[in-house]
Amino acid sequence: MTMPSERTRALRWAGEFLREVRSSSEVPAPLREQARVILRHYPSSADIKSEAAHLRARDTLDKGLGPWIAPESDLEI
Repeated sequence: MTMPSERTRALRWAGEFLREVRSSSEVPAPLREQARVILRHYPSSADIKSEAAHLRARDTLDKGLGPWIAPESDLEI
């Protein structure tokens, strides 16, 4: 089962990956353009972190299962 903090981390990593693709001259131009288009509406790391904190602070529940995303600091190792 994926934990909310793991979803948060995956969102952040996906954004980082798309930014790397967009800026790499080794990636074909059509893929760089596709990454640019996706990133246009993709949440920034700050947006993701802020939303996770907001959901945690409000204790927003999804059918009693807890928030969909949570601060990465909640990740149990």
